[in-house]
Amino acid sequence: MGATLIVLGAGSILPRAGHGPAGYALAADADGPVTLLDCGPGTVRALGDAGIELARVRRVVFSHFHLDHCLDLYALAFARRNPAFGAPPRLELHGPAGLRALFDEAPATFGEWGRDPNATLHEVALDADGCGGFDATDDGTRGAPLRFRCVRNGHSTARVTLSWRVEFAGGAALLYTGDTNADARVAVLGRGADLFLAECSHPDEAAPPKHLTPSSAARLARDAGARRLVLTHFYPDIEPGAARERASDVFDGVIEVARDGRVFEIESGTDRASRRG
Repeated sequence: MGATLIVLGAGSILPRAGHGPAGYALAADADGPVTLLDCGPGTVRALGDAGIELARVRRVVFSHFHLDHCLDLYALAFARRNPAFGAPPRLELHGPAGLRALFDEAPATFGEWGRDPNATLHEVALDADGCGGFDATDDGTRGAPLRFRCVRNGHSTARVTLSWRVEFAGGAALLYTGDTNADARVAVLGRGADLFLAECSHPDEAAPPKHLTPSSAARLARDAGARRLVLTHFYPDIEPGAARERASDVFDGVIEVARDGRVFEIESGTDRASRRG
């Protein structure tokens, strides 16, 4: 009763083989509806490589609106409006404040083809602690309920940037940091996560103020009590294998590195125990 995470983009906006801009596909069923976590440039193309039909994409959840995380919002609209696609299913768009402006202003730049008339928009309302979220039900074979929770993080002071937690039927949970600094609120949101998907933009020696490094990503996963850490969002100056080794000095759980096309199963500890039994 977990889910599958397919990496569509494990890198940054800077070109790097095997590491395109941010995009991740979540599915609770092998052939069921798909939720995209971010939709950076190249995400729509990567759906084909991943064997995901466009009609399966029913939801996009954005962490923030830097171009490497959101630009294929328009490519997705263009693809869904193509006459060869047929009648598109409804598409949910969820994200921080600013989503409505991106959607409404698209025709001024791209014409009506850049705006999806079959999409519903939901700007996430945050409480005084910077927390928000929504509940959803996928219309796949299980009708599995999904619970999305988010917290504002410290990646940007100018605009709202979010980290997301997704909980699946059966109790499995994913934490996606999006882009963030070492914000303790992200660890709180990720408590007990079965898979902690953390950006790891640069090496410790070149630590930027508003991104994570191997050690800071590992500390967040450790403080969250996560079971498994997956490092992603690599810039060209960081070697994924070396990042994994450095992170292992801090986090003693399973550590893996993302690459475009990699598939990760998200299972709760109960699921794994029952299989072993």
